[in-house]
Amino acid sequence: MTAAHDILGDFLGQGVALAHADPRLACIDAHPEELKYVQQAVDSRKREFHAARACARQAMGLLGEPPVAIPAASDRSPVWPPHLIGSISHCATFCLAVVARKGENYAAIGVDVEPAEDLPVELIDAICSPREMAALDEKPPEHRLLWARILFSAKEAVYKCQYPLTGTMLDFQDMEVTLADTCFQAKLQRQAGMFGKGSILEGRVTFAHGCIVTGVTVPLAGLGA
Repeated sequence: MTAAHDILGDFLGQGVALAHADPRLACIDAHPEELKYVQQAVDSRKREFHAARACARQAMGLLGEPPVAIPAASDRSPVWPPHLIGSISHCATFCLAVVARKGENYAAIGVDVEPAEDLPVELIDAICSPREMAALDEKPPEHRLLWARILFSAKEAVYKCQYPLTGTMLDFQDMEVTLADTCFQAKLQRQAGMFGKGSILEGRVTFAHGCIVTGVTVPLAGLGA
């Protein structure tokens, strides 16, 4: 595992610790309390799961926190120690974990990683609103489906950021994303807990190790805005 500041810098801002790994290469000692969550999974899924949680413990260590187990809730979301917030994402080649202390700068954080590859064209209608599809049509044709994958990742990060606060199961059509080169805004199309319809969550986009990385934060000052 590697502290992710070498590639991501202060991707999500001050006070957020990051760590990453390649699950194909990482030598992972799985935490015994976490084995049960992927007991029936295929080997590749087990590697990703354990590598990502090992990254989370490394990120905790960067904050001076002990390397405790991170259980999975019934909905498979990570259960963090009560005084921490965090997010985990992984794909076949890259795992990323971010952790921060609750109540310092942010109320919630969410990250997503996806292969930097074209989104299958058959998924666009389910993921994109008409306005988002019109924006994609303005991109160079050879890059349109890669931008669609970035949009998909942005929506995943938004979902993972808001869910611990609201418990709301947002669909892809429940938010509309405006992409820029290194950032994005997501406008909610329905209420989600304390976030009313029309609320805007802001995120960032970068590339690392052949993957798209997106991240969203809810600043404490903006909670409920």
